[in-house]
Amino acid sequence: MRRPIWLGAGIALGVGGTLWAEQRVRRRVRRAVQALSPSVAGNEAVQAARALGGRVREAVDAARAERRDHEAELWRRLGEVPPARAHARPARPQGARRQHR
Repeated sequence: MRRPIWLGAGIALGVGGTLWAEQRVRRRVRRAVQALSPSVAGNEAVQAARALGGRVREAVDAARAERRDHEAELWRRLGEVPPARAHARPARPQGARRQHR
């Protein structure tokens, strides 16, 4: 009597485990397909480009500020007043963006 019970329990566990694993794999595949869809990939590319643009903008602003500080230090060392810049643009407020027309 023990053998048929253990055989039945083994079959039930085998079938149940197979169905559970199959459901889990199908769920993962469905999520992967959704994550790799063209619209999602396009949105992620746009977000990455925007983030990169923001980092480049911050780096350029930091380089400009460092250049101004270094130039002011050099003028101070020379003991002269820096010449007025005719082509200098007014600084934009922090966080302000240019508006394209």
